[in-house]
Order: sequence, then structure tokens, then C-alpha cells
Amino acid sequence: MHRVMSRFLFLLVCVALSIDILNGVQILGLFPEQGDTLSHNPNVNQSGHWTNQCMQMFRAAIVLASDYKIYVDGQPIASTILNTNIESNGFAELELVCRTMCNRTDSDIVGVVGPASSTKVRYLGPFAARIHLPLISYSATNADLDDAYNYATFYRTIPSDTLLAEAVVQLFNFFSWSSCIIILGKDDYGYGGLKILSEVYHSNLSIQDRLIFDLRLDKFHANLKETLEKSRSRIVLVWACQNSTTRIIRHALNDGLIGGNYVWIMTSKIVFNGFKQYDPTKLAGVLAVVHIIGNSSTSGVNETLQKEAFDIWRNRPYEGKKAPEKLSDVSPFAMYTFDATWALIQALNKSSIDKKSPSMSKATSCFDSSLQNYTTYFDYLQKTRFFGVSGIVDFSKNDLNEDNHGGMYVLYSVRSKGNSKKKEVIYEQIMTWHETSHSWTNYTNPDKLNIIWPRNPINTVPTDYPQLQGQYLRILVIEAPPFVIIHNFSNQGHFSNNINNVKHNNFRCEPLETTNSNILIYGFVPDLIRILQSQMHFNFTIDVANLSTDYHSLVSLVANDNRQYDIILSDIRITSSRLLKVDFSTPYHENTFRIITRPNPYSTSFSLFSCFNPFTWDVWAAIFAVIIYSGFIIYIFERHNIKTEHCESEFKSILIGICHAMTSILIMDGNIRLSTHSSRITVLGLYALGIILVATYTANLSSFLTLNRSQATISGIDDIKNGRLPFSRIGIVTNSAVSDYYIQNISTEYEPLSTIEEMYSRLLDHTIDASIWDSSVLEYAVNNYYCEKLIIAGVGFVKSSFAIVLPKNWLYKRDLDLHILALRETQKLESLENAWLRHRTCPSSSSSSSSSNNENKEDNSKTETFSLDVLGGLFLIFLIITAIAFCFHFWHCRAAIINGFRQTKKRMRLPTLQTTIKS
Repeated sequence: MHRVMSRFLFLLVCVALSIDILNGVQILGLFPEQGDTLSHNPNVNQSGHWTNQCMQMFRAAIVLASDYKIYVDGQPIASTILNTNIESNGFAELELVCRTMCNRTDSDIVGVVGPASSTKVRYLGPFAARIHLPLISYSATNADLDDAYNYATFYRTIPSDTLLAEAVVQLFNFFSWSSCIIILGKDDYGYGGLKILSEVYHSNLSIQDRLIFDLRLDKFHANLKETLEKSRSRIVLVWACQNSTTRIIRHALNDGLIGGNYVWIMTSKIVFNGFKQYDPTKLAGVLAVVHIIGNSSTSGVNETLQKEAFDIWRNRPYEGKKAPEKLSDVSPFAMYTFDATWALIQALNKSSIDKKSPSMSKATSCFDSSLQNYTTYFDYLQKTRFFGVSGIVDFSKNDLNEDNHGGMYVLYSVRSKGNSKKKEVIYEQIMTWHETSHSWTNYTNPDKLNIIWPRNPINTVPTDYPQLQGQYLRILVIEAPPFVIIHNFSNQGHFSNNINNVKHNNFRCEPLETTNSNILIYGFVPDLIRILQSQMHFNFTIDVANLSTDYHSLVSLVANDNRQYDIILSDIRITSSRLLKVDFSTPYHENTFRIITRPNPYSTSFSLFSCFNPFTWDVWAAIFAVIIYSGFIIYIFERHNIKTEHCESEFKSILIGICHAMTSILIMDGNIRLSTHSSRITVLGLYALGIILVATYTANLSSFLTLNRSQATISGIDDIKNGRLPFSRIGIVTNSAVSDYYIQNISTEYEPLSTIEEMYSRLLDHTIDASIWDSSVLEYAVNNYYCEKLIIAGVGFVKSSFAIVLPKNWLYKRDLDLHILALRETQKLESLENAWLRHRTCPSSSSSSSSSNNENKEDNSKTETFSLDVLGGLFLIFLIITAIAFCFHFWHCRAAIINGFRQTKKRMRLPTLQTTIKS
């Protein structure tokens, strides 16, 4: 009995040993069940499920290895397919692999093709690394899986999301977009895409808002419509699997968010079968960036291997009938599945040739199992590089950037096709992106993109920021000529004081209506509103604030905690305190503070030499020199005549000549008797010089005295700071930018004013002596309403800007800023300034004119003086005339001059002869 039992045990051991020897090795394939959808399938074939295609290509690789006689230890490579649930979190796949690995009757598992999602690799990857089992995925794209420390034995044949992110960012750059709203699936694929865009491309693409979609609950973590409407971007990027993307688009259609103001870009194609209840045209314009398999020239596809694999698939008895006829109908994941399997087969073949085939040491627990003799096997696997059916396959860990692998993405545009009775939705290929060129190129016509943009004409790319087009604005203005001029037909209230504005401007443009039917507004701001509305196509209503409303309270009406209006336009300055509560648009007008006061009816200072001010001292010196010079030459020309008539001395003769010169310049007396032509020419030159000098002096003296009479009592802000006027006599409009400046820089003592109109009236009734306000407003008032009654003193100070008051973080600020800048670049703002700010009805000789035109000059009187640089040519002409007179004089007296010269020569010879005779 004991002998029989021993023989039986021996036979059992032999059978077990024979089974282990005959089992050989196998490759495990993990594929979702037929009813599941791939987590991020970008190219689902509606005529045949992608999972079946992946399994057929997996089997084709195993059969092709057998046809090539690729054996391991003399036995063909076996395969096992495990169907997984796409909804599982990865533990189910781990359990399946463990159970299969511990089955002693099965062949040794030396490699796994799969799993289908990045989430499942999170669980299987560390386990495979622990037991040294290679794991090659055909669809897991999360970039974190490239971590060689945590996933040492993980490889993939599909490009990671890093390449897709680069293609998406460059697509945004192509369309000049810099921001987006991202909607991501609640899985590793969605979170992986968000991580790459946030960490790697944060400087290229700004993610304004993000939404997370939970496929299992079919809901977002926040309200979809509210998030999109409040976002500062209008480009929606959906980074989710196909099933999640389909449901996201369905929710967007229900909320009316497809088309309109938004551009939708998906990273997965959606199946149109679930949208039969919707109008197909509503999906037009939706874009999809999808990875595809390129041709042999662009992606390095092995067409021979591809043909052999498809021949095996088509020759299968039952599955061959389901094989697609065209290569474009095959899912890219099926191609990646074949290359993943073929990579394992090649590494097994090379290690088998080296007699170092791997084997699995099985244990009761799969965690105690381990792949034996794996070193050579992994060396060949890590050095894998070949041309597969999907392109270049390269597992080199030192080349994780995946350059030059032939990756290719296509931009599809959804459009409707068919007649009005029956329409279908199709994908139209627009552009392609190649990994080798790293750029998008038009698929058909390089000069024309056939994209149907929402609310935009074809080829007009929409902006990525919210636009005011179609929006409704509540606008508030306050009266401030020339920016806002009000006409009230009821002639009641504070507006009636300015009804003469209509007469001044004669309605040079059509006024704008307000919410009050009796009130019309015109001026710089209404014209600006009209231009912006014509370009931006928004709707609006205008309210007019009461004049008693101070400027600080006016600005607070658009603050977020007290928002009653959308924008405010008037003469409102940008200040630091206001920026804490509201935002401002790009400035539309630059301005300064000016001082307004009454003109001084008397000269402000006594000067003994003020009558000399029309000419500078060098001109007066030149005139004096001309008189002396003219006196000498007249004496020379007329000395014989003067001596004969008056028998005067030489000195008196010279004085007489000087008197002749002064008489000629000042009174131009024609009774002076002159006997020579040279004298007459000289006097004519003096006449001409005198006429010009006297006329110039008279005109400038009159201008100087007029200016001196209308000078203000102060010359600028420094006089106020130095206390030249009592602070109690300076009127300041309270709760304004002027009052803030005055209190901070000058004094807390002033006469408070409530409105600008009160400032003018208080100046005219002499209750205040000066006030401060914006230069453009003051100049317009003085030049049109208060001619010679009020003047502007000094130069401008405290430069600042007028801008439109906006709520904090207003969605349409960027759109408004760009249009205001465009108006400035096209000089339309300058045209408005010329039409309104420089308009005047007062005479040009009014005091306001000189103060306005000479704002940047320190002393107005100095600008009216004439220097020698201006009048020097006049004196030069006179010298030329006297030179001509000398020529006439020499010609007339040539005989006397020659005779005198001879007599002088004889007198010089006589002493010489006398000296010779004596010697």
C-alpha cells in the first residue's frame, strides 16, 4: 500500500512538472467590455465598436508571431483576453490579473497589453513594477505615468497628453486666443490635461474658470450656465472622455450655450446618435482636436506590417466579416494595441534567441509572484524602436518628450449636411498639426478656413474675451460742458441755466435721448457713446444725474456693493482712492487742474521802465547805435553845408547831424534841407527804419498794456500755496478729485462749493476770489460763456486722465479698452476734442485766449517782446543803404578827394627834399 501511494505521488509530481514545462508564456490583454465606451476615445467608429477592433488587432499580432515562427523555449506565444468594466476604479482589473497569474494551469504571464484608462494604470502600474511585469497601454495618456520611479515597467504606444496639450495651445495661438474656460472629466484624463495646461503652458494659456463633470452622477460641481456667463473668456475647452464630452455638450445645448457667444473645442469626438432630438444646425461650429494615425510619409507607418495584420483579421471565420474596408474606419486604439503587442513579442523573441527567456515564479499570492530572468527581456524592451502600424514606436526612457514619433492631430469642425427636410451632422477636417513641424496647417485652402464661427461671418475669428455686442448698458452722465451739455425742453430745474448751449453749438450733431423725454444731451461724451455703439453694437439707456450729486457719490453708483449702473461717463478723473472701489477704462482724454479767477482791473505792479517792454534791451541799444551812426555820416555828408549856413564848430555840427537822424526816425520830418544825394539816401533809409520800428513798438505796447490790464491777481498754484489769497476766499467743489488734492497738498481751509455752476456764480458775485477745476471744463466755460468776466490763471498742474467708470472686474472691460484705443489710433478721439474742447464763441482777443494759448509759458508779457534776433535784418538793411550812400558820396567828391590826396603826398615829399639839400 505504501509503495502504491509513493508511485501515485510520483506520477502527480511528474504531471505537474510536465504541465509547467508545456504551459509556455502568454501575453495578457485587458479590454473594456463590448458595451463600454473608451475613457477618452477621440475617434469612435460608429459602424464597429472600438473594443472589438482592439481585440482583433491583439489576436492578429499573436497569430502573426506564430506565422513568423517566433517561439519562446520552443513554444508559440499564447494570449488571454480579460474583459474589464470601464466604470471600475482599477481594483477590479488588479484582481483579474492576480487571479490569472496565480492559476498554475495557465501559461506564465510575461506581459500585459492595457489597461484602457490612466486611472486603472494608477493601480496596476505600481503592482507591475513590484513583480517586474511589463505593462504596455494603448490608450492611457496621462503624462504622470511617464514617472519611471513609480511606473518603472509601464510603457505606451499612444502619445501622452503632453503632445495634445502642445497642439491645443498652438491652436489657441493660431487664432490669437490667450484664455479659456476648461471643462474636465472627473478622471485621470481630465485632471492630467488640467495639470499640463496649468503647469507647463500657464504663460501661454490663461484658464479663467474650470468646471468638473462627474460622469457617474451626470452633473457638474458648479452651475454650468452661471459659470460660463460670468467668465472672462468665451472659449470653452472640453478635456474629457467621449462619453463625458457627449453628455457635457448635451447639457450645454439644454442651457442654450452652444454657439452664440461661445466657441467650443473638444478633445474627443461625440457620437451624434444621442442628439436626434436637437436641431442639427445648433452643433455647427463646435470644434474637436483629435489624434489620428498619419500616412507612412508623415508618421513612419509600416505599411507591410499593417497589411499583414489586416489580412489575418479579415481571414478570421466570423470576425473577418466585421473588419472595416477602409483604413480610416479603424480606430487608432486598435493600431496602438497591435504595436503594444508586437513590441512585447519582439522583446520576447530577442531574449529567447539569447537563451534568456523570462518566466513567472508563481505563488499563492500574486504579490509574492515575480518575473524571473527579466533583465535581458527588459533591456530589449527599453531599447525598442521600430516602425509599427501606428507610426514610430519608441520606449527609450531618455526620450520622454516623444519628439519625432510622428504624432498627428486634426482639427474637425461640426457642420450640418443635407436639405431642409433631412439634415445630418458630420465632421469636416479643417487643419492638421504634425509633431515634426509643431505647427497647424490648413487642410484644404491655406488662405481660407472653412469654419462656421458662432455669431461671426466665415473666416472672422471670434475673440476669446466677452464682447459688448448685444448687451444692454445702463449709462449715467452728469452735466459738465463740453463733455456733457444738457438741454431741457421743460425749462425747469438746474438744466435751464444752460439752455443757451444749444445756441452756441447749433446742434452740430444729433443729441442723444435720455430716460427723461424732456432732456437731451450732446457734447463730447454723447458723441463718444454714439461712436462706440456703432462699432460695438450694444444697447443702452442714459440717465442724467442731478447736479447736486457729488463726484465721489457718483462713482460709487457702479461699485459692486451699490451697483445701480453699468458705466458712468463724464469729466471723471482716475484717482487712487476711486480705484479701490471701481475700475476705469482706458483713458479717453488727458487733463490738468487749472485756476479760474476774475481779471484784475488794474496793473498788479508799478514799473518805471514798463514802456520799454515791447523791445528787448539789445534792440534799444541797436536803435541808439543807429542814431549815433546816422548822425556821424550825415555830418560827413553835410559838413560843408552846415558850416557855411551856421558857422558852427565841429562838435555842434555832429549834434546837428544826430538831431537830423532822430528826427528822421521818430517824426519823419520832410522839411530837413539836405544838399547831397548821400544824405538823402541815408535819410530815406532812416525813414523806412523808423516806420517799421514805430509801428512795431506801437502795436506791441498796446498789446502789452492790454494784457497787463487783464492779468489775474495770482499767477498760479504757487501763489495759492504761499497764501497770496486767503484760503477762505478759495472755492473748492467738495467730494471731488480737486478737494482731495487741495486738502492733501494745500490746506484744509477753503470755501466749500456744491456744484461747478456755483463756482462760476460765486466768482462773479465776488464772494470767492479763485477756484480750481479741470482745465478743459474751465477753458470751455471761459471761451464760450464768461468772456472777459473770468480768466484762467497760471499753467496746468496735476496731470491726470478722464476715463469711463466701470464696475470691479467688469467682463467687458477688455473689449471696451480695445475699442477706445482704436479710436485714439484712428484719431477719432482727436477729432472729438477739436470739435468740442476747442470750440469758442468769445472774441479771440479775450483774456481767456491768451491764458489758454500760453499755458506753458511763465510770463505772458515776455512772449510779446521783440529781440534783436527778430529785428536784426532790419538794421542790416539800413547798414547796406548807408554803404550805398557812402559810394555816392565818394563819387560826388572824387575830385576833392583826389586833389586832397595829391596835396597830402606833396606835403610828405617836401620835408624829404629839405633834408637832402641840407645834407
